[in-house]
Amino acid sequence: MSGWQTAVPDGRAIGTMSKPLERLFDTNCLIDIFRGRDRIRPFFDDILAEEITPYLSVITEAELWRSLRAGELERHNALLGQFIILPLSSEAAQLAGSWMRQYQQLGLGWLDALISATASAADVPLLTRDKKLAQVLQKEVNFQVYG
Repeated sequence: MSGWQTAVPDGRAIGTMSKPLERLFDTNCLIDIFRGRDRIRPFFDDILAEEITPYLSVITEAELWRSLRAGELERHNALLGQFIILPLSSEAAQLAGSWMRQYQQLGLGWLDALISATASAADVPLLTRDKKLAQVLQKEVNFQVYG
């Protein structure tokens, strides 16, 4: 025997598989992708190369449908098709409500609270370019700020 047969003679894998990179993309990320902004390009390239598992909150999906312009439907659907849409869970709703009580006076809004809570409940880092949001919820959510 040689090669992989010697390394794993009984057919079992040795070691652990690394968990693929996961990110929940904030609404501003999708806007940047849709508008072709360079600052988001490395992350979108990672999606296309299947090096990252991309998620969206259903709240972001609603925000994107709200801002859809005439003639953009095909591009819009193609973009959304690259992501796994996460629903709003009861755990996320509870987190968001709690955070609004604590952080609304610091500028936290409901949509940002719900999207951030979705990331937290799913245990997935939130990718955003919103530095203020990341600062307000830095103790609550794992953020990756770009741009």
